[in-house]
Amino acid sequence: MRILLAAGGSGGHIFPSIALSRELEKKGIKDMFFVSSRRRLDKTLFANCRYPCFFLSVNPMPRKFNIYRIFIFLIKSFTDAVRSLYIIAKTAPDVCVGFGGYSSGTIIVAAKMFGIPVLVHEQNFFPGRANRILSRFADAIAVSFKGSFTFFPGERKTRVVYSGNPLRLEMLTNDRIQSAQRLGISPEIKTVLVMGGSQGCSFLNNTAGEAARIINEPLRGAGAVQFIHLTGKKDHEKIKRFFREHKIPGKVFSFLDSIADAYCVSDLAITRSGASAIFELAFYSKPMILVPYPNPKNNQRSNAEYFAREGGAIHREEKGFSSEDLAREVLNLLTNGSKLRDMALAAGRQSVPDAGEKLAKEVVLLAQRRKGLC
Repeated sequence: MRILLAAGGSGGHIFPSIALSRELEKKGIKDMFFVSSRRRLDKTLFANCRYPCFFLSVNPMPRKFNIYRIFIFLIKSFTDAVRSLYIIAKTAPDVCVGFGGYSSGTIIVAAKMFGIPVLVHEQNFFPGRANRILSRFADAIAVSFKGSFTFFPGERKTRVVYSGNPLRLEMLTNDRIQSAQRLGISPEIKTVLVMGGSQGCSFLNNTAGEAARIINEPLRGAGAVQFIHLTGKKDHEKIKRFFREHKIPGKVFSFLDSIADAYCVSDLAITRSGASAIFELAFYSKPMILVPYPNPKNNQRSNAEYFAREGGAIHREEKGFSSEDLAREVLNLLTNGSKLRDMALAAGRQSVPDAGEKLAKEVVLLAQRRKGLC
């Protein structure tokens, strides 16, 4: 079998595609291809990929009417469509799997033109624009949240399967002591993880950094709270210097290859609400304070609302959310063992550890149907 995986634009699209490829490998599939965008992040994440990768333009669909942007979008779409037809002809896949975002659009349409079965996977609770459009062409629609099928109207609802969000199982660990040693922190102190997504988040960096200072002023030397702060490249030196100047316990990283160590050792996470991050945290049953990206069109808000409804997270919006507010939320949770425990259990209930396996089964089933094997 030959499988084409289209994912790009953010780690939230790319990480599940990589996780799926690992599960397909377990089923003996060795011919796989990736399609992504030419963004620096995408090329970095696929730099060590063992399979051939093709890159299309960075071409998000304009959200507002703008003649110039629409013209550029159409020109890029045309060139991407030509390249997509070439990719499909060259790779001759049995199934094309799209993970949303602008990298999936033209390649999925090209696949359908060649009569190739298509599966789209939606990571967020409320489907993104690309997947809402591409679901019309899909033979199967896989969702990460139980309630997401309601957003696919009419006949499309019958093609929806609940798979969960695939996790990179090879990176997971459950030894707090070893993880703490690798990170250079104490395994015995309450630990808060701060992260703003694959590219970092200045609002969370600044707000959480100041909250860490507020929290540790009265606690220093007596049960202090330590922090693992993932900043992204832009704010790394600034936040690292801030931690050093204020003697805040913990470690500051621009990026962690061993993100599982940070998940394992943390007692609470402060994060954006991208699907990959929150489902990885849910696997570890970690309580979360979720601050979604503020753009009203962004799907992170629906993810945060869902996890908050289910009891696994506290949802807060950027606007009006101060460092003092965040410090108060953190202390309230860390000093209330039963509340923290209840949130941890609720978060864990949202995890689907075998999501990758479930999704791989759907992909193989589509390929077998195409080959007339079932």
